Amino acid sequence: MLAAAPRAHSQTAPAADYIVLKPAQTGAQPRVLQNATVTGVIGSRVMIQEGAGNIGYDLNLIQEVKKAAPAEYVNGMRFIEAGDMNGALPLIKAVADKFKGLPVQWAQESTAMLGNIYLGIGKLSEAEMAFNDFKKAYAGAGSTATAIGEARIAAAKKRFDAAKSIAAPIAQDALTKKNISRAESQLYGQAFFILGQAAEGENKLPEAMEQYCRVVAVFYQDRSVVAEAQKRIDDLRQKGITTP
Repeated sequence: MLAAAPRAHSQTAPAADYIVLKPAQTGAQPRVLQNATVTGVIGSRVMIQEGAGNIGYDLNLIQEVKKAAPAEYVNGMRFIEAGDMNGALPLIKAVADKFKGLPVQWAQESTAMLGNIYLGIGKLSEAEMAFNDFKKAYAGAGSTATAIGEARIAAAKKRFDAAKSIAAPIAQDALTKKNISRAESQLYGQAFFILGQAAEGENKLPEAMEQYCRVVAVFYQDRSVVAEAQKRIDDLRQKGITTP
């Protein structure tokens, strides 16, 4: 399904992206779009600027996209690295709002991190909505990503038994693997962070410190969770809890 949209006017044309459409029929060659740029995602359509204007391609027609991360993502990650979730929120939200569903790493990360950022600033209802948006936009991310979102919400509500029942098997799986992808590391880091929250909620502070340190030192791909874990480590150190 294709849908035309008005031409976007700008003085400087954006750099072209690498976009490949799935073959129209079995045995045919995929089509590489020339001098085309992804301008956003609206519903289930990827909006692509091609000469005369924007054309909407259904997401299921897209085979591959390579697109540089926008400035909002880069700057948002800087705020996250500095532990400033309030500063990161409008930037990462802008990326997720515009590109969620796009099959590129930075778009998926932004959509996933948005829920974590909301939790970091105490906005629970917004976090729940963000996790649901991620589940809808990236259904292919798997049941583990969905489960982690549910566990994070449970931990935020101090339902630690429920949170642990989800996070503990995922964390245990992490300890048995030798080769871990970036996406897996992000999920594992969240699992250990949840276990740290649960241990801290149960006043098992040395255990909490150990779990948070695993996030920072080993499963550090989700930078929003790493920033939160580092804050908890710093607070526990002030209470006299030592690093394992």
